[in-house]
Amino acid sequence: MKRVLLLTAMLLLLFCVNPLYSQSAYEAVNPFIGTAADGNTFPGSTLPFGMVQWGPDTRADGWYHYSDKALRGFSLTHISGAGCPMYADVPVVPWTTNITQHPGTPNAYALAFSHENEQAHPGFYSVNLDNGVKVELTATKRAGIGRFTFSPEANATLLLRTGDSANSADDKRVGDTSSIELQGNDAAIGTVLSGGFCGSNSNYTLYFAFKFSEPFVSTGTWDDSLHPDGREVTGHRAGAWVSFGKLAKPLLVKVGISFVSTSNAASNLNQEVPQWDFAAVASSAKNEWSALLDRVKADGGSREQRVLFYTGLYHMLLSPNIFSDVNGDYIGFDNKVRRLVAGEQQYANFSDWDIYRNVVQLQSWLFPKETAQMMQSLVRDADQSGWLPRWPAANDVTYVMGGDSSAILLSSAFAFGAHGFDTRPALRHMLKGATQYEKGPHEGYERPGLDEYLSQGYISLGEGWRENAASYTLEYNSADFAISRFAEALGDKENADRLLRAAQSWKKLFDKDSGFVRPRERDGSFIAGWDPDHLAPHHKGWDQPDQIGFEEGSTWQYTFMIPFNYGGLFKSMGGPARVIPKLDKFFEKLTGWAVPNYTVTNEPDFCAAYAYLWAGAPWKTQEVIDRVQRETFFNKPDGLPGNDDLGATSGVYVWNALGMYPVIPGVGGVALGAPMFPRTTINLGNGSSIEVVTQGTGTYVQRVSLNGKSYDKSWIPVAAFSEKNNRLVFTTGTQPNMGWATQPDSLPPSYDLN
Repeated sequence: MKRVLLLTAMLLLLFCVNPLYSQSAYEAVNPFIGTAADGNTFPGSTLPFGMVQWGPDTRADGWYHYSDKALRGFSLTHISGAGCPMYADVPVVPWTTNITQHPGTPNAYALAFSHENEQAHPGFYSVNLDNGVKVELTATKRAGIGRFTFSPEANATLLLRTGDSANSADDKRVGDTSSIELQGNDAAIGTVLSGGFCGSNSNYTLYFAFKFSEPFVSTGTWDDSLHPDGREVTGHRAGAWVSFGKLAKPLLVKVGISFVSTSNAASNLNQEVPQWDFAAVASSAKNEWSALLDRVKADGGSREQRVLFYTGLYHMLLSPNIFSDVNGDYIGFDNKVRRLVAGEQQYANFSDWDIYRNVVQLQSWLFPKETAQMMQSLVRDADQSGWLPRWPAANDVTYVMGGDSSAILLSSAFAFGAHGFDTRPALRHMLKGATQYEKGPHEGYERPGLDEYLSQGYISLGEGWRENAASYTLEYNSADFAISRFAEALGDKENADRLLRAAQSWKKLFDKDSGFVRPRERDGSFIAGWDPDHLAPHHKGWDQPDQIGFEEGSTWQYTFMIPFNYGGLFKSMGGPARVIPKLDKFFEKLTGWAVPNYTVTNEPDFCAAYAYLWAGAPWKTQEVIDRVQRETFFNKPDGLPGNDDLGATSGVYVWNALGMYPVIPGVGGVALGAPMFPRTTINLGNGSSIEVVTQGTGTYVQRVSLNGKSYDKSWIPVAAFSEKNNRLVFTTGTQPNMGWATQPDSLPPSYDLN
């Protein structure tokens, strides 16, 4: 009996000391990771790919920053981790005294709070404000419900800051940014006009509909002045307030949004939140998130590892966002209202330059039907505007970042199993973007400089965007390669061969003397006085130095961004004996913009840790991955190394933890690293699964088996996971195995013209 009691006590102690034994995937998510430094994530309530993302903001540009001590309100829309502000529409501000000061006054109606009184989980956010109000928020796809608990003696009031979106600047392009109308004594509808993502000419119109569980006792509006008793207003930075007097019970607030109309916003609200039941909506949100996060079951690992892994997976499921309403309506890229057939969804907000590196592949594996609808959304966008959009936000193109990355999204999604979209029209649009140099929306180009790229194989240096000419060339190479693989899969051999040839034009920028990609001048000469190790400040005053010829980086980053032909690149560099020391120097540091080294914060570097595989040194990939996981990601607000970019930076951690990475754009396959957890089961959307098992201790892979057979390659095609329940086993040790996956036929594929 004493032994039983002792064993029970030991188990209880173990349970208390290490709560991971009871920690679910849902409980492991920490939405505050990335809310400090440059992560730009937000801790609000939303569902996977939800239109409504209702949560707190601390700054006028819509960011939530963990270092701040006051909130500016709780806005209905967000975009997670982007490098520029956007959305943050209709901040709701709970107030407890009379409205006497104009809301446009600096720091007016700021809500002081403490993080000790704040909590966030997937689909849920709450905070106890210093003014005595408790705020709780949860969401459905297109609607949300909030519970605002005021002290009994307070004058319960809500400010609806309709004109205070992230980019509602004093700008004639935006014009009158908002309108709001109070209806009866318990409802409000309105419109927001905003846009301007990253300084672009993009625009969007958002419509909203509120319902309140208690009647108003007084109201007011504002534009340039306060209008007590006002009920309707239109203007720049306008808004309204509604007061409910003293409340003996919580005030419930329901809201629906739409990009089509206020009536659709009201319909979304009524369909998705028909009852005044906050707990039911919160429970449903938790269940939906739990089901999706449980598609990837990680066993074991430390608390830090599990929190980072599942928070990363959570971040990868926040966008793209549903853009169509319950009835199937959405606003197209031609600004016409369109209606989808039953079962279809329109999606928006594709940070294509970021998410083509790792996000779309995992989404396609886990949710092929939903991802196919995302890809079909891009096809519809192109049907309506004439061109595949570059970094589309809402129903407009922003042209943010160089490259033709929507083409890579389409190809990579298809390669990883998302087949349910119109592939022939998709290919037609991809080929148009790769071959026709014509203006599109806002007088912009899908591929700036395409005429020069087609005629000579590269873009030469110049002013404006041409300062980034070399990196634009390399991005076009990656896009051409991805399109070639898509064309090959569809049986279009002619275009597949032609674009595969076009993808090799990086060789025209490769300087054999230095062993790096080197920008060329308009006369065809390499840029003079150039030092690969020198990073000069961007002439526009951008706060992160880059090198002439390259966007957000240098030749060190971009030279290793040719993953579809690492074999050809390494041959040009002089073979593994020269490549490996160069990679070793590259990885001396893992972060930092103003150094000629790898930086995990920058998308071109995301796949570079796996470059060693093509040099026959997989143990060095394993070493770098281990350092990246341990030294650059942390379970704290500033724990993300840079902008999360709609889940792309988180994707580095998630894929590395799985022991694999989708290195080659447009190709269905993964390079092998070293898994983090003893066992991870990936439940794919096609009904099969991949169980990744680690046997042994240490960083280094000794051997690998796939479905019971020895596997001596560092690359696995998606097609090789051919069984219902696949089993990938890594045996690891404390010393490098310099024999595994080092022979020429064991290296990952390279696509050259040989």
